[in-house]
Amino acid sequence: MKRVVTFLLAAGLVFAVAAPATAAPPSSDPKTDARDAAAWIAGRVNASGFIPSSTSPTKADLSSSAQAVTALAAAGVGKSKVTALLGYLGSHIDAFVAANGFDDPGGVAYLILAAKAGGEDPTSFGAAHANLVTRLLATQQPDGLFGLAANATFTGAFDEGLSLLALHAAGVANPHGVTWLDGQQCADGSFTAFRPNTTVPCPAVDPATFAGPDTNSTALAALGLVAQGNTSAAAKAEVALRAVRNAGGGWGFLARNDQPTDANSTGLVLEALRTVSGTADEQGVRALLALQVGCTGAVADRGGIAFQPGAKGQLVPDTLATVQATPALAEVALPITSATISSDVPTPCASTPTTVSTTPTTVQVTGTTVASSGSTVQPSPTTVAAATSAQLPRTGGSSAPIVIVAVCLLAAGALFVGGARRRRT
Repeated sequence: MKRVVTFLLAAGLVFAVAAPATAAPPSSDPKTDARDAAAWIAGRVNASGFIPSSTSPTKADLSSSAQAVTALAAAGVGKSKVTALLGYLGSHIDAFVAANGFDDPGGVAYLILAAKAGGEDPTSFGAAHANLVTRLLATQQPDGLFGLAANATFTGAFDEGLSLLALHAAGVANPHGVTWLDGQQCADGSFTAFRPNTTVPCPAVDPATFAGPDTNSTALAALGLVAQGNTSAAAKAEVALRAVRNAGGGWGFLARNDQPTDANSTGLVLEALRTVSGTADEQGVRALLALQVGCTGAVADRGGIAFQPGAKGQLVPDTLATVQATPALAEVALPITSATISSDVPTPCASTPTTVSTTPTTVQVTGTTVASSGSTVQPSPTTVAAATSAQLPRTGGSSAPIVIVAVCLLAAGALFVGGARRRRT
């Protein structure tokens, strides 16, 4: 009897865990899903022309606002929102890039990329006609690093790659920066945030301290290098990124294949792979789409992309995750310099009948917290209850039979247990 009960309960749990924890994306076409993600982004832009900070709604999230322009341009929708965002950003340049008394190269680079994506001139940007290219070049140190070395500890390779990408978008070659970034590359082709001493080999990934190569630095370095013509170093970075894909097809922040997928890292990696190789990575796109709120989600959330599944497995859209993932869904190469942006903003699931699933399942996921920059911090395993979906993500296969089998097996096991207990009393 014990063996029968154990088998039924275990089998029921296996089938329950096999049921999908997230809803399918709004459509089966990634480019349509990119437009739906862009529609969610457009809905975040307020009447003043900025995306509010999640912690202080009256203040602007300037980084997300700048990256939103590139996301909307990649999807090709929301022209009026692009115009509004660029107008606001053009009037608040220093608030974004010079908050600490000196120009931050990453912020200036984001503005250049936004200006080019939105069809404006980065050498005469905003109300003051600021020359963003000149300001970015002014941050470059004699060794080729953009920004102060003291501030490069956590963002050196990332900002360098971003700066080189932005300069290429503006038509400026920068071999000095390429040399610095090329010297930062690890032996396996990956990049750490910053190597103060390049004669010392890169350390191994350590999840406890977040040391070692990371996917975000590697992706941006690859984008900057290939943009500036160093295709060999970019190709090595591409190989390194593919080598640390996780079992689910996506990527986490740390460059190791046991890290849980997050939308920011996966979006950035997919952009690097698309730009370097010339083709979209379908497996990675599927992993990213598993984090997009589909037609069974709340109307206001549809199209938005979660950083990772939250409590009870639900997908809560995150602004930074969505703006960084949307260009990857659109399957465009970076930088975007000649976008055709429609004035239309689609309505996700407008013609799709919706059903709401209520059957809970228990799954094991690894949760992480996202820092303000989009980088992840210390992960911890969490057991959550997750709602099953009527569709398996991106496969079109129904999950209903799986759920039915799970319920039947669990019920049968429970009956055996109940019967056994009654016989003992």
